[in-house]
Amino acid sequence: MPDPSEMHEPAATYGPPTAAAAPEPWSHPWHDQLGLLYHRAMAEKIRRQPALLEIARENLRRWLAAEPDATPSQARREWQRILDSESVEEIIRFMTDPTEEGHRLRQSTPFAGILTPEESRAIRAQLL
Repeated sequence: MPDPSEMHEPAATYGPPTAAAAPEPWSHPWHDQLGLLYHRAMAEKIRRQPALLEIARENLRRWLAAEPDATPSQARREWQRILDSESVEEIIRFMTDPTEEGHRLRQSTPFAGILTPEESRAIRAQLL
């Protein structure tokens, strides 16, 4: 019987890809990797200019106001709690968390508008 440790594949990570492990462009893993890279870049901007967090707060307010009768998604409620109660460094930790939980939160990111189109293109070019 095989050793139990040989029966499981290692968990996926969302760190920077190595040349051999880079995901196929435009695939789901590629988009996951891109999202993490975007959030790392946004985190650096926020670290230098914490006032940029107001963009995320305003995005959430606008999204919630647009559908007043709808129940906000769990991720939106979580981001609202995080933005309202956590320190800048803790918010950045959530934004750049490489785990499945971080990935789940990034799927409903309120940080749209922090990167310029040029910054976004440069990050995307890193993966192409």
